[in-house]
Amino acid sequence: MKVGILTFHDAHNYGAVLQAYALKEYLKKLSFDVKIINYHHHTIPDGYPKADNEKRWEKFNSFITDLIDNDEKIYKSEEDLEKIDVDFWICGSDQIWNTEITRGFNKGFFLDFKTKAKRISYAVSMGIPKLNPKYEGQLEKSLKNIDCISVREESLKKYIENFTDKPVQRVLDPTFLLESQEYDKLILDNKYGNYILINALGPDNRLTQIAKTISEKNNLKIIELNDSKKENYFCEQISDASPMKYLTLMKNASAIVTNSFHGTVFSIIFQKEFYTITRLNRNSRMENILDIVNMKDRLIHNVEEIQNVKKQDYKLAYERLEKEKRKSKEFLKNALTK
Repeated sequence: MKVGILTFHDAHNYGAVLQAYALKEYLKKLSFDVKIINYHHHTIPDGYPKADNEKRWEKFNSFITDLIDNDEKIYKSEEDLEKIDVDFWICGSDQIWNTEITRGFNKGFFLDFKTKAKRISYAVSMGIPKLNPKYEGQLEKSLKNIDCISVREESLKKYIENFTDKPVQRVLDPTFLLESQEYDKLILDNKYGNYILINALGPDNRLTQIAKTISEKNNLKIIELNDSKKENYFCEQISDASPMKYLTLMKNASAIVTNSFHGTVFSIIFQKEFYTITRLNRNSRMENILDIVNMKDRLIHNVEEIQNVKKQDYKLAYERLEKEKRKSKEFLKNALTK
């Protein structure tokens, strides 16, 4: 049985490529013939200039090329997708229903095109509280075509339920479908010793302050994972990490300070001491996963709130997480039947 996945597979973003990798690997374990479709709609701009950071670009490009099985054919429209022969279509995960990213309502990512295949959404995210009202009629129409609907956040579940009579299930991000040891084949040798890792999306001095506070308390050096090195910086910087090196840095860190959803996810997967910093109005994803593992106190606004963070209990966290994993896997197994 053939499965075609439509997702943000070619974003030069660690979370995007690793969620695509995880979903593909999990479905392969279920004995499906899985292909991530090299879908790049003509309305979505190429946003990763090679000249900005050539080493990083090459490493991401290599990982993405392997992920899509060296498929050089690019599908740019719904009409292109209609020609693909699969038994199941899966859209998800990541923010593929975020019309601000896709620059309008992208029918391909809602599986709204002619096909005889069964249509499934898995752990789709929107990243914004709701769509512009002008798209909501199209949303209702597109949802009629999706046979099995699941999303990643509880808030999105409640929103989508306004536009369909079908059941909408909240499931885990695909990265949780794999066990931590299943990422080991991507892990490189650790040559950094003991360190605190800053994994930031954009500049935020709060992450620096928190990392410095933890560093002084525990006598640990600081490493920052960023997109471009800054002059005369206070700590070691790594700006050309491949997705494999990202995982390596996450797995071997003594502590992690992040404002990234997937930075939070991999902190949990690798059972790390971590601190998640709020990001304006983009906290629903972090709040949702931290609520599941009973670690909402790990979401903090500033350095003063470190004192409110409780000691982590990964035994309890994983009891709760395993329950959610079972529900997520059950959804996929039930959906992937004709």
